[in-house]
Amino acid sequence: MTGTGRQIRAGRLLIPAALALVVAAPVMAQQQQGNADDKVEVTAFTPTSVREILAPFGNGVSIADRQTPEGRPFVEASFGQLRINMFFTACPPNQPTQCQGLYMLAFWPKPAERNPQNLAQAAGDFNRLYEFSKAGVSVAGEPFVARYLISDFGVKRGTLRREVTNFVVLAQRFNQEVVSPPAQ
Repeated sequence: MTGTGRQIRAGRLLIPAALALVVAAPVMAQQQQGNADDKVEVTAFTPTSVREILAPFGNGVSIADRQTPEGRPFVEASFGQLRINMFFTACPPNQPTQCQGLYMLAFWPKPAERNPQNLAQAAGDFNRLYEFSKAGVSVAGEPFVARYLISDFGVKRGTLRREVTNFVVLAQRFNQEVVSPPAQ
């Protein structure tokens, strides 16, 4: 299917999805009013603040503190088989607990059955459909999808939880559409 065909197909799917969100909005608003933790302001990203954001996921997520080879901390969150690394960015010099950015990255091992050029093309098509994320293939041939969040002037925990949830859904879609698409 051409890129235009995919956009038309995606457009048809977005209309019912948008209607479902409008119908669900009053229910979501009621849920928001009942959870005071969702209204807590996050002014910086740290391992602690990320754990607090992920806490309501309960047993649905396992969390591990990790370090890059350079010694920078990051959090690894596993949602079933999906592993997301959360890196702290935009940190003022010598203030590692005042990071204003959170880079979420999900990646998969190089799929042996996929042609590298087809995989790169599929990642490019995914980027055109989901402009708010970045999808690609690393130099090692590993497909990835990423998203960047900021807290420059603070953001509510509930908003960040929704961002994480949206990223999990996006990463699962990337896996289904790009990494392991159904045989045609």
